[in-house]
Amino acid sequence: MEPLNRNVDPITFEILSHRLHQIAKETGIALERVGGTVNTTQMHDYAAALYRANGEILSAGETTGWHVACAGVAVKRIIERFNEDGEIGPDDIFILNDPYLAAIHQSDIYMLCPIHFKGRLVGWSGTFVHVMDIGALSPGGDSPGASEIFHEGLRIPGLKLAEGGKIRRDIFDTLTNMTRQPVMVGLDLKCQMAANNVAKARMQEMYAQYGPEMIDAVSTDMIRYSEAVLRRRIAEIPDGEWSESNEIQGDEVWKIAVKLTKKDDRLIFDFTGTDPQAKRGINLPIHATFGACFRVVLFALAYDIPKNHGLLQPIEAIAPEGTIVNPKFPAPVSLNTTSSGSMVRYLASAVLMQALAGSDKWRKEVTAISAGHRNLRHAGVNQYGRYAVSALGHGALDGTGARSYADGVNSWGGHMSVANAEWFESNFPVLYLFRRHALDGAGPGKFRGGAGAETAHIVHDAPEGQVKGITYGVASSRNSGQGIFGGHAAAPSVIVHLQNTKVDEMIAQRQPVEEMADVGGEPSQLAYKEFEFKKGDVVYMRMAAGGGYGNPLERDPQMVLEDVLDGIVSEPAARDVYGVAIDLEAQSIDRHATEQLRAARRR
Repeated sequence: MEPLNRNVDPITFEILSHRLHQIAKETGIALERVGGTVNTTQMHDYAAALYRANGEILSAGETTGWHVACAGVAVKRIIERFNEDGEIGPDDIFILNDPYLAAIHQSDIYMLCPIHFKGRLVGWSGTFVHVMDIGALSPGGDSPGASEIFHEGLRIPGLKLAEGGKIRRDIFDTLTNMTRQPVMVGLDLKCQMAANNVAKARMQEMYAQYGPEMIDAVSTDMIRYSEAVLRRRIAEIPDGEWSESNEIQGDEVWKIAVKLTKKDDRLIFDFTGTDPQAKRGINLPIHATFGACFRVVLFALAYDIPKNHGLLQPIEAIAPEGTIVNPKFPAPVSLNTTSSGSMVRYLASAVLMQALAGSDKWRKEVTAISAGHRNLRHAGVNQYGRYAVSALGHGALDGTGARSYADGVNSWGGHMSVANAEWFESNFPVLYLFRRHALDGAGPGKFRGGAGAETAHIVHDAPEGQVKGITYGVASSRNSGQGIFGGHAAAPSVIVHLQNTKVDEMIAQRQPVEEMADVGGEPSQLAYKEFEFKKGDVVYMRMAAGGGYGNPLERDPQMVLEDVLDGIVSEPAARDVYGVAIDLEAQSIDRHATEQLRAARRR
């Protein structure tokens, strides 16, 4: 293994590497503050990072690992497309969203800006935003009816959006006018421009102060440092092979399989055995499959290592061409982020956890896995007479898997956040009946999984009396999160559409909806489809929850009591699953009855 920091003294390395990280973070903060859409300001569905002149990832700040890997590919694609003819000039701006080149699906627009110092290309800044609409078959871009990528909206292999600091209005107007929400999409693009301007200004200040040679030396050492630390950690895990598979369920069933091989200081994720590519947009391009595996490794082994190109080097993803995880053009892809993407992360986590379980040092990092959630997007004329599109199924309401030393986190979806309920209702013609943790949804265990949320919605103040609903995401009748070491699985993530309910009568009588049975109606579970969400209907959603860790009979009874009082575990589940007898009136535990219950269950 090469020595670390061979080019720069340690103090300079620490100072400048942290400054680069802060610039990447500030870039993301600028994007969020200038942005005005729900995706940027409420859900934080964006990314910001810095790159070297050759496209290698330099610093990804707080960006999610999935987009770290894919955006790195995007920079290289722009270099390949424009550099040969000398078309990369100071203050130019490039955009790309082609899933067959670098993006995950078309709704993810990468904006990439070269950084020059004294006329020389010295680096790049890059951002991504999941835009509000991309002109696809379905509003918002997630299109259950798409059977080929041409149905899924604009596909940009690389365009110069600005030249010499001036926006090309012909390009900008063409892009925005081919979407259902040109103002919102234009705002998404402009907040990315603002963020990249911040990154460029800060980097040029740094180059002026320290010189490009010093910054390049620090960059080289940062990448070498991250790679060396990750390789050392992988080497501490015993060599071996582990396999896992699972299904995405819709009107058809699609299987994804993976085998993890750990050898020396490398991790190889092999998806041989995965089903052929689908005619539904659940297909995941190969760079996104790799990015999903990288994100899993990042969370488990590299959570405290600077995110840069070095972390990609010890990881490999093998995916046969023509399968769900490496489709051939023109297979549709628009539903992949919440279907095959979630499933790849789920499976990659499952095999990596098996590998970590065999390591004395890394066993403490073993975590039960959440598989992802069902999702729903609505589209229609809002209470202000404007067309609006947004997601109702907030991924940030998922519960995480239980850990080896603690419960999972309730309603925490990773890098994204959940929209404020009042903000959401004031902007869209939809009303929450409730948003709360689902009772008995989390996987039981010595440490239980994080509780996911359940929500119920009605159409409210919609000028047309209805909106369009679009459902997608991971559908599984089995569970939304597996349990490990004796822990139980979490409840499945579901979407239920109830028609002809009495919800309007209940609201008129000021009667709250406590249980879904109260509203009556005719229920149907939804998979991948578009439907009419009308006045008088109710849509119920249960998000994913985490699986449990360890035998539920070993859980501290006091923690079970607290879960019952918090509305996360029911009294019957406390008794029948955890073996804990609770006196609800006294809010206390019957210790003697609990000992008898647990002894009986063990027998």
